[in-house]
Amino acid sequence: MEIAAMPAYAVERFSSVGVVMDALPPTVGGASTQVHVARVAAGGTIGRHPAVRSQAFAIVSGRARVGAADESRDVEPGAVVVWQPGEDHQTWALTDLVAVVVETDGTFDLTHHTPLP
Repeated sequence: MEIAAMPAYAVERFSSVGVVMDALPPTVGGASTQVHVARVAAGGTIGRHPAVRSQAFAIVSGRARVGAADESRDVEPGAVVVWQPGEDHQTWALTDLVAVVVETDGTFDLTHHTPLP
């Protein structure tokens, strides 16, 4: 067993406000995958930017508004949002928010996930 501290860093790119990311170690071999825990203060935002790779944003606690193209939707714990590479998107924290962010060169299989209205 190995135990290590997760590096944390503030995100200010894309006019982001109130965002801290904790970085889990990246995977090696196979599809490159990176996992972060995002903590966004109420009223904060992860500014509009294109997804570099396939990205899943899973809400752990709090509520957020997520947007892509001309659509925005409110999400809460239990929801996962998936953006495709190149898709412009933004997140606004309606309350203090914790989310797991997974970026991968692979794809996400949502076969066993129920679409939300």
